[in-house]
Amino acid sequence: MEKNTSLRKSVYAILIMASLGLILGRIFAVDTVALRGLEKDRRAQIPKKLAEKEQRLQKSGVPEAVIQEELAKTEKALEKNATLCFPFFSANDRSRWCTIRALVEPDMRVAGAPYAIDIVRMEKGWDTIDMVKHDEHYYSSKPPLFPTMLAGLYWLIYHGTGLSLAANPHLVVKILLCCVNIPLMALFLGAVAGLAERLGRGDWSRIFVVAVASFGTFLSTFCVTLNNHLPAVTCVAGVLWLMVTMVQERDYPAWKVFLAGLLAAFAVVNELPALSFLAAIGAGLFLYTFSWESWKKPAVVLFFYGVGILGVAIPFFVTNYVAHDSLRPPYMHRSEGDNWYEYTYIAQNGQVRQSYWQNPQGIDKGEPSIARYAFHVLLGHHGIFSLTPVWILAMGGLGIGLVKGDSTMRSLAWMILALTLVVLLFYIFRPLADRNYGGVCCGFRWAFWLIPMWLCTMLPMLEWVEEKRWRRGVALVLLMFSALSAAFPIWNPWSQPWLYF
Repeated sequence: MEKNTSLRKSVYAILIMASLGLILGRIFAVDTVALRGLEKDRRAQIPKKLAEKEQRLQKSGVPEAVIQEELAKTEKALEKNATLCFPFFSANDRSRWCTIRALVEPDMRVAGAPYAIDIVRMEKGWDTIDMVKHDEHYYSSKPPLFPTMLAGLYWLIYHGTGLSLAANPHLVVKILLCCVNIPLMALFLGAVAGLAERLGRGDWSRIFVVAVASFGTFLSTFCVTLNNHLPAVTCVAGVLWLMVTMVQERDYPAWKVFLAGLLAAFAVVNELPALSFLAAIGAGLFLYTFSWESWKKPAVVLFFYGVGILGVAIPFFVTNYVAHDSLRPPYMHRSEGDNWYEYTYIAQNGQVRQSYWQNPQGIDKGEPSIARYAFHVLLGHHGIFSLTPVWILAMGGLGIGLVKGDSTMRSLAWMILALTLVVLLFYIFRPLADRNYGGVCCGFRWAFWLIPMWLCTMLPMLEWVEEKRWRRGVALVLLMFSALSAAFPIWNPWSQPWLYF
């Protein structure tokens, strides 16, 4: 048995490192490749245009010193006009980068409004539709806590190396993504491997789960962009690992409970529906530590869980208040009379425009039919089970876990079933404007944070699959198509799924 454990852990390490290597390759290749050829042609024309201007100025009798000054200004303008490629993929990630730049770069700051992106958004390549307006300033529509944390890292790069998002956008973005997304993905994969070891029984099933986590989900696709989904998923996986270890060992040390509260709260910061997960974990801690003889143990456990939550809640509300003079994040200001998404603004070309969200286009208009929306969320062009059919195994395992699982698996299965239903119903029955599949995106991204839970429930099904060769073959085919969907948007996760047409 010990030999098998050692072998499994070696396989986990191989899968994890291969996955991280592929993700690193994607990050290093980050570019708007469709515009690279046009940018190259524009740059090639710069020497010719400078030579022509120099000849015109010389014929006009302009002094040489003035000529050189004019040529320098012209070259700078031509370089700026030629630049078309930026390491951003959509308004979504660009919105967060705008906040980071506004917080760190002195010439991008707005007096009296440290989080305002008024100046940044007017820079070429830095405009975004994911912004709100209040108090005559423009802001990212994303909660400010996560970008504030990343701004601290960018501050070190900016002041320590002289590199900047203004002058070196490609290099700085790649450094930051490597410093943030790679560790997050590594922690997620490590937590999944730990859960597989504790909850699984067979060698094949455990290795299969880690392989799915490594290659068969959209998390690797999103590692090339700054997003809220990867931090949320990593936090959920960490909480699950902490809970399973505590329940199985019947030991609830303060540091583990505190860390569970901290991670669960940060998951909520990044995915608001994860509030249900935070509550479920709190209820689980209470039930597992409840005793008729004494109230002290559950009280102490919930105290440390609450302290962990406060460790995130306090900075979350503080950054919101500093940024917006409100405790609520921007996306909660959409009611009549308090709608930060309704405004006019001056675009980079000088034209006055309405907010994009007052007249959304394409998929952002929303799906009028709830039934049609539900179909495409589950089985259609953005379908959870059509794009990543490996989750069919997770749903089968959910049923097996409820009926035949041990006490830990049964409790886990009930929680995951409830959370899955709550989240899916929450999004399916959203108002028309919100029934947009997460916008232009390679998958139904609002359900990504459930991935660690589905990986856990997959294990009971895989133990049944492991018994027959043909079952293993079917499971491998499901994994293959899931990996296909994850790899299809190889450069840009903010693109439509391969099933969308």
